Amino acid sequence: MIGRVLLGVLAVAAALTLPSPRWGEGGGEGVRISVSPAVVPQGGTVEVVVSGLGASRAWVRFAGRTWPLYESGGVWRTFLGTDPLTAPGRRGLTVEASGPSGTGVAVRAGLTVRRVAFPVRRITLAPDRRNLLDPRLAEEEGRKVAAALRTLSAERFWQGPFRIPVRGAVTSPYGVVSMYQGQIRGFHRGVDLAAPAGAPVYAANDGIVRLAGSLPLSGNAVLLDHGMGIVTSYLHQSKVFVRAGQRVRRGEIIGRVGSTGLSTGPHLHWGFRINGVHVDPMPWTR
Repeated sequence: MIGRVLLGVLAVAAALTLPSPRWGEGGGEGVRISVSPAVVPQGGTVEVVVSGLGASRAWVRFAGRTWPLYESGGVWRTFLGTDPLTAPGRRGLTVEASGPSGTGVAVRAGLTVRRVAFPVRRITLAPDRRNLLDPRLAEEEGRKVAAALRTLSAERFWQGPFRIPVRGAVTSPYGVVSMYQGQIRGFHRGVDLAAPAGAPVYAANDGIVRLAGSLPLSGNAVLLDHGMGIVTSYLHQSKVFVRAGQRVRRGEIIGRVGSTGLSTGPHLHWGFRINGVHVDPMPWTR
């Protein structure tokens, strides 16, 4: 269902069946892996589903990272995120698992990452806000976010497509190369949504609040854990109405639009992380 609702518009799945790994004297009938979509743009999401594994723990190695697989009813599933830094071209992935007699390689598969020509945006800050470009503030924020997201739920909370959290047009899309004061400072890790100050901000889907408070660059922020490594962020708010540890439902008001932190005017920055990788949130709303 997840692939049909969230990713089916992108491509058809690639699936293969290979012999299962052998855990010492063990073995199985066969392992099947589905990779959907088979071709993904930079910033896109890939769903991996593995069946017939017969293991107690499993994970995927892709793009230099290890991604957890989540088991439910004998089927293992995860989502892989790509971003503008993910090298384009044919990329391999390996499913590994641990069983009673050790660890083995279950199956290898592949997908193609398509290069995207992301545009450039140039931002000039007023003199009284240029101190926000101090790299020490980015380091401080990184530590706070990492601490808040140290423990995430393996349980899936979200249902169906995610809703766009404010009523407004996208003024700056995902992946744009950001230049502040003429210097490149990375890519845009979400989308900016136009909305007047004080407009309600809605939870994009069910989840648990992992962070609710002020950050040096993101201003008044909320981070929601939706399970299985999926985290959404709501930044630069004027007010926050939730607290860490609180369960929220899709469409619940969690704050108000503002211009706190590194911001040049009222808007909401909406971000989407998959196991720590910032991806384009918009495909998840379809």
